Amino acid sequence: MIYLSFDQDWAPAWATEDLCTAVAAADQRGTFFVTHDCPSLEVLRSSGRFELGWHPNYLPGSSHGEEVEAVLNTMHALVPKAVGARAHGLITGTSYLLAYGARGLRYDASELRDGAHDLEVFTSWTGVQQIPIFFEDDVHFARGRTCRLDHLELDRPGLKVFNFHPILLALNASDTSGYKALKQSLTSRGLSLNEATREDVAAFTQADAPGVGDLFRELLSWLERNPGQAGGTLSELC
Repeated sequence: MIYLSFDQDWAPAWATEDLCTAVAAADQRGTFFVTHDCPSLEVLRSSGRFELGWHPNYLPGSSHGEEVEAVLNTMHALVPKAVGARAHGLITGTSYLLAYGARGLRYDASELRDGAHDLEVFTSWTGVQQIPIFFEDDVHFARGRTCRLDHLELDRPGLKVFNFHPILLALNASDTSGYKALKQSLTSRGLSLNEATREDVAAFTQADAPGVGDLFRELLSWLERNPGQAGGTLSELC
């Protein structure tokens, strides 16, 4: 089964709304991990197609807080009914799982098993279930892999959780160059990523090779043709 998931990663509202439109048009559902408040979150909620989870940032200088509990307080304020998390940078470990369990979360989806087959949900000794990631967009092209669906062996057995980032979909990124150039351009003008306009992003969109936006659209079409392989939200696995 294939499950769609997304990490907000401070994307502008329109980028999230675009992926919501694409998912709805293909009659699919997914899980969206939240980093910040944004009008697009209400679009996701009202669509009835998305579960919202936490995307806590534990890295130094995080706007979410300096300590784990402070970070999770920020997350709870954003999505008080969340039952799952995926940390920014895919940070995980016993202390984080215990903290999630103490707050009533059922799962963590931070373990990357890039391209592995026969994947399944694993229940850790903490009681929190760990959902592995089969495909992570930025890791995929960082490893020099082509953004083509037919390279992913979807016919092989096992759980397949795909993870996409709204801004990388908007850039149709096939490597990190466009994203880095966009960030540099925004920073030079005193702007944050969530303030990027369509015009800002269009200047760095990659069209010279298949990108993750192309792969995402291919995947949605494949799921429409193979409805029996389409999963729902990640909480339905737990």
